[in-house]
Amino acid sequence: MSSKKILLVDDDRDFISAIATMLAVKGYNVKVANSGIEGYEMAQTFLPDLFILDVNMETDRAGFELNKSLRTNGHFKTTPIIMLTGVETWVASNQIIEMYNEMAGMEGFENKKVIKIQNPDGTVAVDYKNDTGQNYTLLLDGFIAKPVDSDSLINEINRFLKD
Repeated sequence: MSSKKILLVDDDRDFISAIATMLAVKGYNVKVANSGIEGYEMAQTFLPDLFILDVNMETDRAGFELNKSLRTNGHFKTTPIIMLTGVETWVASNQIIEMYNEMAGMEGFENKKVIKIQNPDGTVAVDYKNDTGQNYTLLLDGFIAKPVDSDSLINEINRFLKD
């Protein structure tokens, strides 16, 4: 049995309960939080080995903002974070990102979608508008779209938590 700790942060209580149960059966020590604020507070005492975060919670970018807050906390700077979300994303090449950045500066350009950039090392980055409306690029360890099958999620977790 694993003694690794996972903190799940998602406001969908039914979804998070199902994921927590599945992970507990696999031997993980799991705690859940239902908002970015609650997740950050719980992280301080639980000290997880891995985070699984939703994006849309108390705001439509709360998970991204929680990710940024965790990365600026010295203790969690290198703790793996998997975003598990239903947020619609576009996968983009460097050429598309350059074009997007040029268009973003044009008057009247508005994009509410999140752009996902797949890096050669398996990490991903997302380009999104933060809560103040500024464009922001955030490096993530993993990004999985909902709905997710249990095998895919376990494989992604095992990529980071090898016993």
